[in-house]
Amino acid sequence: MRPRAIRILLIAGLFGVWLAASALGWTNPIIIASPDALVLALLKDFPRFADGLRVTLAEIGASIAIGWTAGVAVGLVAGRFGALARLAAPILTSAFAVPLIVLYPLLLAWVGIGSPSKVLFGVLSGFFPIALNTLTSVQRVDPRFVLMARAMGATEMQIFVRVIARLALPGIVSGLRVGTALTVIGVVVTEMLASTAGLGYLISYHTTLFDTGHVYLGIALALVVVLVLNHALSTLEKRLGTWRVVQQEAGRAA
Repeated sequence: MRPRAIRILLIAGLFGVWLAASALGWTNPIIIASPDALVLALLKDFPRFADGLRVTLAEIGASIAIGWTAGVAVGLVAGRFGALARLAAPILTSAFAVPLIVLYPLLLAWVGIGSPSKVLFGVLSGFFPIALNTLTSVQRVDPRFVLMARAMGATEMQIFVRVIARLALPGIVSGLRVGTALTVIGVVVTEMLASTAGLGYLISYHTTLFDTGHVYLGIALALVVVLVLNHALSTLEKRLGTWRVVQQEAGRAA
């Protein structure tokens, strides 16, 4: 049986268990909402959750655009120059290990409770893994490709763009995948902590009311966002995976 079929069967099985347990009264509705409670919440407050989803998607989109651009740019430049890489790598590694949530009160003091603080936190959440992975991917490019390109008369800019950046692309996409997931988590969590709009705010608000149907609806929508983004990047990563094979084969031939 294919892995995809197994995943579908597993999800269907878990949903069936959830549905049966709720129907038979085996679960506490305050802790585990029933599927019909989730559907009722969607029908009752669809406009409100649609607006919350719009706010969250806007914050995630802005965070991804800034975080991707900054992370890839810093990683490419730092990875290209050995001295700069030796300086940047430990800084990026240490920053990535720090729980950034402890800095959120400072962000609130600097930019306020609105969307800018969520976007800034989302950018920071995604920047470090993207920059670190990009730097590492650039450093792993086989130097023989650079030597061959230089021998054929390529300029340093051509080598950087057409050789190094392209060969590092599969690894860069892997970093984007991790960074994007952390960006989404960062935005939703900060909405839960201090916000007046967004999915995170709605989840936090309905949690205080013990309204698990609405809480589960917010979680489900956030999960859909993560799954869609992850699937898109996973598909791109698989398509670029052949580049690794080409690089390895060409490296052996050289």
